[in-house]
Amino acid sequence: MRILSSLFSLAIARTLASLGVALTAGLLVTGCATPPAARTTTPTPTKSATAPADPGEWVGRWHGPGARALTIMPRADDHFMIERRNAQGVSTHYLATATGGRLYFQRLGKTLAIRPGRGSETGDPALAGLSDCLLVVPDGGGYCRRADSADALPLDRGAYVAVKTPCHAAQRTDTLFFTGKALARPGQNACQARLVGQQGMIFHLDDRCAGINAGGGANETISVPDAHHMAVAANGQSATLYRYCATGLLPPVLQAARPQP
Repeated sequence: MRILSSLFSLAIARTLASLGVALTAGLLVTGCATPPAARTTTPTPTKSATAPADPGEWVGRWHGPGARALTIMPRADDHFMIERRNAQGVSTHYLATATGGRLYFQRLGKTLAIRPGRGSETGDPALAGLSDCLLVVPDGGGYCRRADSADALPLDRGAYVAVKTPCHAAQRTDTLFFTGKALARPGQNACQARLVGQQGMIFHLDDRCAGINAGGGANETISVPDAHHMAVAANGQSATLYRYCATGLLPPVLQAARPQP
């Protein structure tokens, strides 16, 4: 439990550090003068500097066509760990460095970069209508997120039980199921959780199962230090730390209550 607590504290610290990035903008105005007989001043259009993208905001899971997926997680040494899953469900891991608003990593001796983009740039019809995407260049892979689901959470699908409760002794009140697109509570499988914002590793959701009316905004905050743990806090309530439990270890009544794919 002490190791888990340290991991979670490190994840929160990393998140808060990512929030300290400030954007700066400059305005340039120039002019030119004609001889005194016909003096005029013509200012050039104002231009604002554009800050590079922040890879710290890309933390989480991104989905490609079929089973393909990209998961980005920060490390304590200011690097990022990337997991790429191919069409056969096989995952490979890479260490990435953030430079100039991109993530760079090595694959088979070749340097690849991850940059923001749109689904239409991937050439894949399944992603064409999505705008919140990451592109891997120059090999052309693309991954996107949908704004109407919680699939950005970098969690393994399955059951999560409050850390102080053994898996075999789990109760309905301390169990959550992550379906890949939503958080479901036993007996409330029809509820949906919609991602409405993210700050580093902290995700803000409008979760209809949380029991608190969000009124179209965030009513639940989820922090994810790794793929097997999450801290969930409904508005006005203290956070509860959950860990992954294999469904077969749950009591039979909860195994029967798991959402169907």
